[in-house]
Amino acid sequence: MRFVWTDAGDDPSWSVGDRHGIDGYFAPLWDQLTPEVLAEAGRQRRVQGVYFGHNWRPDSSCVEIVREVNQEYRRLAIPGLRVMFNWEQHEPGDPEDIADGLEEWRKLQPRVATSWSPEGMQGGWMSAEFVARVLACRVRVVPQCFVGNMARRESDIVLRNLTRRGFPESSVSMFYDAAQLGAGWDGYAFTMGRLP
Repeated sequence: MRFVWTDAGDDPSWSVGDRHGIDGYFAPLWDQLTPEVLAEAGRQRRVQGVYFGHNWRPDSSCVEIVREVNQEYRRLAIPGLRVMFNWEQHEPGDPEDIADGLEEWRKLQPRVATSWSPEGMQGGWMSAEFVARVLACRVRVVPQCFVGNMARRESDIVLRNLTRRGFPESSVSMFYDAAQLGAGWDGYAFTMGRLP
């Protein structure tokens, strides 16, 4: 899989995406998003997805966010639409909030292809119980191989940080800076506008 995020006002360029082997496009949820915008990816025979940013509802719990996302997902009514929760929080209490949110999502949407993107190198706070709860939700974990200033984190180190905590390698995909994609990359890229 080679999926890329798009930004508001940065519609997919199919020719640029094709040059990088992109086969799926994730649009920001609620940012002038309509079924017609997503349907164009379908017409182009690309995977369609939406993502939710970690700082979009800072005063809401993950369960509250999930309930809002579920309403919007049902409104869009696009078969096969994927969802990514970009939840980067890692303060005390946040692991339980994230696990609660993913469990609520699975109650509401048991079959939707779903991923969760944490910051990279966060395995240290992930307890065995937390990992078990996330795995039970059948979500793909997509750790970020970059930091806020887009400095690179090596993907093999980021992956080991999670597998040592109990995540099977098969449940993890890397999230790369789209400006720093290597040959043969696989996973997610941030963002369409950063593709060379």
